[in-house]
Amino acid sequence: MDSTSEGGPTAQTRIRQQSVVAELGKQALETDDLDQLLRDASVAVAELLHDEYCEILELKSSGDEVVLRQGIGWRNGLVGTATVPAGPDSQTGYTLRTEGPVIVEDVRTEERFSVPELLTSHDIVSGISVIIGSGEDPWGVLGVYSATSREFTDHDAQFVQDVADVLTAAITREERDRELRSKERRYEAIFEDPTILVGLLGPDGTVLDINGTAMEYVDATLDDVTGVPFWETPWWGEDDGIRDDVREWVERAANGEYVDFKADLSRPDGEPYTLNGYFRPVTDDDGEVVSILVSDRDVTEHKVRKRTLEKSEQRYRTLVEHFPNGAVTLVDENIRYRTVGGSPYDVAGVTVEEVEGQPVGEIVPPKLADTLVPRYEAAFEGESSTFELELNDRIYQFQVVPVRDGDGDVFAALGMSQNITEREEAKRKLEESERRHRTLVENFPNGAVALFDEDLRYSAAGGQLLEAEGIDPADRIGVSIRELYPDELVEKIEPYFQAALEGEASSFETEYLDRHLFSQALPIRNADDEVYAGMLVVQDVSEQRTYERKLEESNERLEQFAYAASHDLQEPLRMVSSYLQLVENRYADELDEDGREFVAFAVDGADRMRAMIEGLLQYSRVDTRGDPFEPVDLDEVFADVRRNLQVKIQETDADITAADLPRVHGDGSQLNQVFQNLLSNAIEYSGDEPPRVHVGAERDGDQWIISVNDEGIGIDSADAERVFEIFQSLRGHEDAGTGIGLALVKRIVERHDGDVWVDSEPGEGATFSFTLPAAGETDE
Repeated sequence: MDSTSEGGPTAQTRIRQQSVVAELGKQALETDDLDQLLRDASVAVAELLHDEYCEILELKSSGDEVVLRQGIGWRNGLVGTATVPAGPDSQTGYTLRTEGPVIVEDVRTEERFSVPELLTSHDIVSGISVIIGSGEDPWGVLGVYSATSREFTDHDAQFVQDVADVLTAAITREERDRELRSKERRYEAIFEDPTILVGLLGPDGTVLDINGTAMEYVDATLDDVTGVPFWETPWWGEDDGIRDDVREWVERAANGEYVDFKADLSRPDGEPYTLNGYFRPVTDDDGEVVSILVSDRDVTEHKVRKRTLEKSEQRYRTLVEHFPNGAVTLVDENIRYRTVGGSPYDVAGVTVEEVEGQPVGEIVPPKLADTLVPRYEAAFEGESSTFELELNDRIYQFQVVPVRDGDGDVFAALGMSQNITEREEAKRKLEESERRHRTLVENFPNGAVALFDEDLRYSAAGGQLLEAEGIDPADRIGVSIRELYPDELVEKIEPYFQAALEGEASSFETEYLDRHLFSQALPIRNADDEVYAGMLVVQDVSEQRTYERKLEESNERLEQFAYAASHDLQEPLRMVSSYLQLVENRYADELDEDGREFVAFAVDGADRMRAMIEGLLQYSRVDTRGDPFEPVDLDEVFADVRRNLQVKIQETDADITAADLPRVHGDGSQLNQVFQNLLSNAIEYSGDEPPRVHVGAERDGDQWIISVNDEGIGIDSADAERVFEIFQSLRGHEDAGTGIGLALVKRIVERHDGDVWVDSEPGEGATFSFTLPAAGETDE
């Protein structure tokens, strides 16, 4: 059966995909937990497409990055915190501008956009990403990825798009419900406000509901006025003129107009009062007026107070309008913003236009509102408060204080906020630095650490060296080096202390307390990169220096022994070789074939022994008899070695080539030996074909990698390390050399702080590589 036919694997997968989309769609309609839906969707998509990773990215309000809202497969701690760029050159930005699914077959060859670190750090190769929302109103991105290369079908891409559509619908509904709940809370807050008279009317002007505050102004119950045209209710008295005005206001609001009004009225006992309010139409999603909101405030008692307040506010307005590095507000007794200045958007994510006249609890983020509103309420009781809060990855310090009029009564609350992120970060870094320094000072092993000020007085000291000498660190605090040390020692070390205070690090060695000490004087900087103190780090290197002296003495004795041994062995070997040659020359005709072969073996053995002794002597002198390092032109070294090997090259018809070789820092004579040994080996073990050898070079940071490649008989990879050991030869006895040539190469390269290695397989040739330091730009 065809794989795409009904019942086949592809058809079954497509049916399962449709089933999952249906299940997610049902969950989206039934649940109020958006994060659970996003989590379930990411799990379902990854499992159904057999991929390891799925991400749901939410676009931040700034529009320049997204946050990993939900997903699976990612390292612990990334979901909910990791961010990804959403710029025009990014994968996220590209997806947000693309109508259909974006398929990436291999991120390593992707050229349409830059792949985010979130994917590359998880070794992701292939994936699909689609927009959640629309290009005009994007919410984020749904992506599914695999760490192995794979091909996604059109059905796979459509399945991811279908899931994204389900999430789009759920998010849209959730945002709509949140907006509706917000409106309901605002209406409830208005109806419960004890200072506001508020009512809700039908489109025809009949009363649907009136709050308790408004009912206190008339001699009637809510049942008495419910269903009655608003202009016929008791609030307006018997004055037909005001009733006609109210009817007109209602009709205008029913036609969609916003109507403000002011009316002078009387209570049932005849006490006059003034209402200042508005009629507002309430519309449905189609724009049809479904009700009318009436809200007004008795401003009689506040007229004089308002004038006083306005005068008092003038004293603060300049501060409000010019407040730096934060925001400042005046809040009235109803915890509504009256005056706002500074940078409220930076603090609370709102603009001045959005804030003024609005309740604090409904405008600022919930995290801020939960803390701020109680502080404002306490301010009207005469309390001042200060607190810190982290918002939008910044730390703010808030201060709320009561504002009093001439009679000492609180008429407003003043709120101030300042961004103290840099100050707190600098404080944190300084504390961390001090902790590190203190820990270092108290626990420094095999030495001592001290901090000193500009007067060269110690402000901290500690370490095992002081403990070993029975010195109490407290006795060092506040004491100058001039008071502690002998004059000749102070004269030597004081310049290093002064240099540290000027920003220069230096090191020096001294003899003190019968110890050999290695010391470093270092500058200590604050957050502004200013040097405010110095640090002295002392290490006891007595044992190390003793060991080094003994090692040098041992090396000298070893070299003397090697020289003496090789020199003393050379003479007996020359005698053996000479007498064997005499036997071969004088008695060759009298010796049979076996005799001549025995003499040849003996001569060869003596020659090989002489070569081994000479190589051993050369090997022992690599470190002690080498020339000082200087810039060396490897092109010249290669040319010199070619001349030395000219006879062997002609005899074997060898083809020896080289790329442009660099200048390095080293011992030219020893590097000549390295090239000579490697090229001789390449010619020697070329096999039955004429030798083909190439020398190349590649820059790697501050060093060069030199390679000698041949097409010879090769080396078993298991022997790649052993070939560099002294007296190790991998060939048969007949072909064996001294076993020192490659060992000598390794020792010379190591003297140059380099590494040497071989890449080879039997019958595939060999490449010997080694590293050398590049010549500096200032080297002549």
